[in-house]
Amino acid sequence: MAGTSSLDSYLAGNEPAPRSFQFEKLNFDTANSNVRPADAAEVNEIATVLKQYGNAHVRIAGYADARGSSAANNALGKARADAVKAALVGQGIDAGRIETVSGGEADPVGNNATTSGQAENRRTELVVTSR
Repeated sequence: MAGTSSLDSYLAGNEPAPRSFQFEKLNFDTANSNVRPADAAEVNEIATVLKQYGNAHVRIAGYADARGSSAANNALGKARADAVKAALVGQGIDAGRIETVSGGEADPVGNNATTSGQAENRRTELVVTSR
């Protein structure tokens, strides 16, 4: 899966939607859905790109590591996606262009048996749904 740094070139090209992008820097603290100040720069970069392509619509999917119940992880994933949406809206992106969903603990990208793998799984992904 491509990182968000390639979002601009994708939107400038002709490749069809949907296409997924993983946030490269944005991860979350355990049991938390707040976008950390250190990670806000990546969200701001995404907002800048989305402003250039006003017809693009995206879906933000939030994920959790495997600790906790499935229900709690689904709620946490949704809260993380909603936090990223709120940050994008705060940067001037129309809320109607952004859908949020939870991936819960599904589709881990890291090993949930390790601390570093758990950190990788506390993530969000952006899917361009239309351009």
